Amino acid sequence: MNTAPALTAPARPGTSAATPAGPGSGPANTRTLTGGRAPADAPAAPGPARSAAPGGTSDAVSTPAAAQTGPAAGTGQGPLFAAYTSLDDYTRAVARGRGPLPVFTGPRTDLLDGIALAEDVYSGLRTPEPRDTGVMTGGPLPAALNALIRPLARHWVNSPDDLPGTGSVLLVGEYAHLRADAVQHVLDAAHATGRPLSLLTGRDLHSLSWTAAKQYARVVPHAPVGVLSELDTAAPAPQADVWLGADDVHRLDVQQIALGRVWRRVLFHGNGKDDQLNLGRFTLCGASPAAPAPGMPGPRCAYGLGCTKPQDKLIPARGIRTAELVLANCFSGALAGHAMYDPKYLILLDALDGPAQTVIATLTACDGQRPENLAWLTAAEAAGSAALAMNHRLHDINPYPAFVQTGLQSSALDPARPHSPASTGTAADTRTATADRAREATPDAPADTAGTGTEPGTAAPHPPLHRLGARLSGLLDSGLLGPDYPLRPRLRALADTVLRDAVRTVARSAPDAGPALAAIAAETKSLDLALAHRFAKHHDDPALAFPTYFGERSTAGTPRALDTPCACGRPLRSYRRQGRVPAIADTVQTVCARCGDVANAHTGAVELHVKAPAEAAAGSTLHVVVEAVAPRDGTLNLGIVLPLYLDARVGPVLRRVDAVAGRRAHAEFTLDLAPQATPQAYYFCPFAVQDLGMSVSRVHFTVLPRR
Repeated sequence: MNTAPALTAPARPGTSAATPAGPGSGPANTRTLTGGRAPADAPAAPGPARSAAPGGTSDAVSTPAAAQTGPAAGTGQGPLFAAYTSLDDYTRAVARGRGPLPVFTGPRTDLLDGIALAEDVYSGLRTPEPRDTGVMTGGPLPAALNALIRPLARHWVNSPDDLPGTGSVLLVGEYAHLRADAVQHVLDAAHATGRPLSLLTGRDLHSLSWTAAKQYARVVPHAPVGVLSELDTAAPAPQADVWLGADDVHRLDVQQIALGRVWRRVLFHGNGKDDQLNLGRFTLCGASPAAPAPGMPGPRCAYGLGCTKPQDKLIPARGIRTAELVLANCFSGALAGHAMYDPKYLILLDALDGPAQTVIATLTACDGQRPENLAWLTAAEAAGSAALAMNHRLHDINPYPAFVQTGLQSSALDPARPHSPASTGTAADTRTATADRAREATPDAPADTAGTGTEPGTAAPHPPLHRLGARLSGLLDSGLLGPDYPLRPRLRALADTVLRDAVRTVARSAPDAGPALAAIAAETKSLDLALAHRFAKHHDDPALAFPTYFGERSTAGTPRALDTPCACGRPLRSYRRQGRVPAIADTVQTVCARCGDVANAHTGAVELHVKAPAEAAAGSTLHVVVEAVAPRDGTLNLGIVLPLYLDARVGPVLRRVDAVAGRRAHAEFTLDLAPQATPQAYYFCPFAVQDLGMSVSRVHFTVLPRR
């Protein structure tokens, strides 16, 4: 059923579920945490009126009076936050400058749950360190909310295009107004220059008001730092007070551990997408009690089909009691226009409706692993951004802005907070990151883009021996394929032949070189077909894991823009990943800010262009056109791999086409979607094999309910 998971974290004794904020201005203070549903007798609230915010370029005002005084929550001295359903009452509370931090909840009674949980997380007030320059997006905000936001940056400009080239940045606006296509250049520029960048956002005006108020709160002392990872199999890091690795996540009650305590900082790490992050038997869930947006796609629960995990194994992101929350999975922080699903289900927005004042999430596909987790644990305070530290560390495999931070530096990292020496970043961290970036900025060897590189002899009728030998070494000697892989004996025999015939007495002797190269070409062609058949029949063939396996053992070069756009219409960037050791074959990855990595290939492999509809109904047929550009004349083997959870069939299983180097070869496929296919977002992966070089694309589409 389409129900947001209930908040089951125990309330701290003596803390009310919501703070009364004057007669008639907010709901009663006895509301329990039931998953964000408003009680039937909840009073109606007037809709928010808007007044113009001060416009133009200006210096920031001082810290607002409402954030300068107030009782300390968590100490029995009274609540820290107060919810207001009336804009007039909210405006008066901000102007009054004393008492609890005001939050303009309006009709959003579900926000009261996050406010109640936040009383456990924060013990008082702080003056947050502002960003250097801020910019508002969208229409004017209410003057009272503007008064709370403007001290969060030292200087304000009118447009993202007016931002200076130096200094930290704050982008402010409701989620719908922070459109990725409008601010992507700001994210890219900040990433390229190593500048801290924060967002201040929420699903609507009321969530934005809540996010702004939390910036002025100080986390309770002595709360633990935690890492909960489905993917990290190494030993616990000493900087974490609580560490759950891959084995722990599958045997412990992750829900109780996540919800049953107050954290200072906590990182969740697993596979997932816009709406969820997997943690073994459990899932960190983004489904919110907020109203759905008409006509927008959602995960299977949006269609009344429940979740892929049992309802009692869901962990609501808004229920995590922490000052700083990291959602380390792909697409957890996709901005408006890039997200696959209705904002009702976006895990970033659900987390911002909870207690966290700082949420670090991912804009797109992300290969973050243990190095990034450790970078977060030891993030240098001087950087002012844990996301910046994580992106620095990730740059060798994802040389683009993957992590983004919503909120200023969390109070968990404020300089006044106690830290053990092990958990405090040092200037050496910054120097190391700068040196790494300088090395990465040095000119690469000429890089292929999207698998279209050339080398001497690629127009010849035989595969170049150097390239073929490197690919054989990557398949046989890197550890990618196990000892029992069915094609290993044939691959080893071909490698031995290539090594034998590479001797100059053969390779440079015309009478001998011709037959030797022809024999190598024939066996290579046969192995290409054998690999393609395996890919078509076995979606989990280990050879298809080469992008991740080789990528984690490579260093990414400098991205370059491609002339060809992504299928979604957005720009593409491509970069070469150079193996750190000879057995790791060089690869090329192509990325889109919305769709993530849309193409992975061996260097110099076939370039794929795919055309397909963005959506199709269950029980219908999706028509797919694959155009392939080969680096040399020869036979291409083309097919499509489907994810295991997509109920569909591909026809035909495989196509073989004769290609002319540099020209597009055309092939068509159909995806017959089963009538019972679950409505949600999916992808399929067209592939090509030539000369043992593999190219794999990823194409996103949405299955809609059967018409």
